[in-house]
Amino acid sequence: MEVVVVISILVVVLSITFYFFPKLNKKEVLEKDVSSVVALIRNARVLSVASKNTSPFGIHFENNKVVLFEGSAYVAGNDNEKIVTLSKDVYMSNYLLNLGSPDVVFSRLIGHTSNYGTVTFSLKDDSASTTITILGTGVIQ
Repeated sequence: MEVVVVISILVVVLSITFYFFPKLNKKEVLEKDVSSVVALIRNARVLSVASKNTSPFGIHFENNKVVLFEGSAYVAGNDNEKIVTLSKDVYMSNYLLNLGSPDVVFSRLIGHTSNYGTVTFSLKDDSASTTITILGTGVIQ
């Protein structure tokens, strides 16, 4: 009888663990991807403020990737771009940027942007999302 009770309790505990573990893992994947995107955005701003190659730098947002580019406009396939590819469970679900473009370019020496706003990343099953805010000063929140 005691063995049956212990086995029943083990089954319940394992069932709960197996139910919640995949959801926690997916949320960790979302957080990791968003952290990588924030680091890439901050890198673009730092490069602009440093005026590397006397050029501004920017970020281009796509559904499954984010691209750091050199120059005042995004041109696909540039040799100098750095790409963060989002995990298969994560996508960019929305962007509300001031100029409506998926590109945020930071001004040289100052690091400001006129295309400020928010970008939201979500899990494909829509169970969690995270929003990044880009201020006009270029600061990321």
